[in-house]
Amino acid sequence: MKRTHPSPAQKFKLDPWELIRRDPGGEWLVKKLVPKIGAGILFGESQSFKSFVAMNLGAHVAIGEDWAGRRVSQATVVYIAAEGAAGVKKRKEGIEKTRPELPQRLPFYLVTGAPNLGTSPEDQIALCASIEAVGVSPGLVIVDTLSKCLGSGDENGGGMIQLLANADAITRRFSCFVLILHHIGLRDSDRERGHSSALGGTDLRILCQRKGREMSATLTWKKLKDEDCEISLKVLLSRVVTGHDEDGDELSTLVVDRIVEAEASTPAARASRISPGQRLLMSVLAEAVDEVGEMFRPFGQSGQLVKTVADTAVRSSYYARIAETPKNGDTSDKLAERQRKNFNNAIKRTIDAKVVAAADRDGERLLWLL
Repeated sequence: MKRTHPSPAQKFKLDPWELIRRDPGGEWLVKKLVPKIGAGILFGESQSFKSFVAMNLGAHVAIGEDWAGRRVSQATVVYIAAEGAAGVKKRKEGIEKTRPELPQRLPFYLVTGAPNLGTSPEDQIALCASIEAVGVSPGLVIVDTLSKCLGSGDENGGGMIQLLANADAITRRFSCFVLILHHIGLRDSDRERGHSSALGGTDLRILCQRKGREMSATLTWKKLKDEDCEISLKVLLSRVVTGHDEDGDELSTLVVDRIVEAEASTPAARASRISPGQRLLMSVLAEAVDEVGEMFRPFGQSGQLVKTVADTAVRSSYYARIAETPKNGDTSDKLAERQRKNFNNAIKRTIDAKVVAAADRDGERLLWLL
């Protein structure tokens, strides 16, 4: 049967004021940790236990059991094991070994292929169709890992932007959350590898770190949309024997034993991360955004809308607030150059601190608060 497309007048639905209501089902998949709808990234070095954390989270969502002491909204889970499907199967055995009371059937599905989400929407459309074909409507889709699902896309450019657009399409198709596993940039870095669209184009960013050979990992929430993200949890793991091979040797895997609160940072420690100069720039930027800000999609037409402002609209106010006076021997040009350098350094520091983001639009630098 030929599919009919809606007319332009039917494409977008308009809700009147009296029908604009919050979703009665709640906004959290895991309360105050993982939104019910959106996309996020769990990132860290190799062997930092990212996949074990994701598998544990997925199992708890499928069961509908509290995770890290937070209430979980039970939902179907689809786990895309594009990297190491055999490992996911072992982790499933480990969970069953330590949780014999679990029902034999759980709403948890494994995809063992690697859809190409980095160059076009084609595989995303096929993936969604395959999910719907078995009557599944997931609440959580886990992509393990980003690099294996990029196809020939460039994670430092268009590939990352396309992958996030595809994640957004999956989110909208199923009203679900898409969690993407990814690797860290440089060692000891606190941001994921690749294009900066991952910073502004996601609703959740969790850094997963393991110290040495410890059987634990620390999860640090770097971003949690519309919420305080000063969250740090410690994941404790142990090894469990799941069986024996044909030679009688043990087969084993790791399982998450428990997740506890990590040592919380104090308000003074949090404040010390942002210098007075950075706070001044953020204040001036916030005022400029309120006064002359405009909505813009820095990550492509299918990306997130953010309220931005040109740096030229911030510069003069910043200069006025700094109120630098000329030094001995200063010419007007020297003073202007020093002001320009101080302004650009302040922007760089706030971007490095992940409190401000920037994008280029036809040679004009746009800024916005994260």
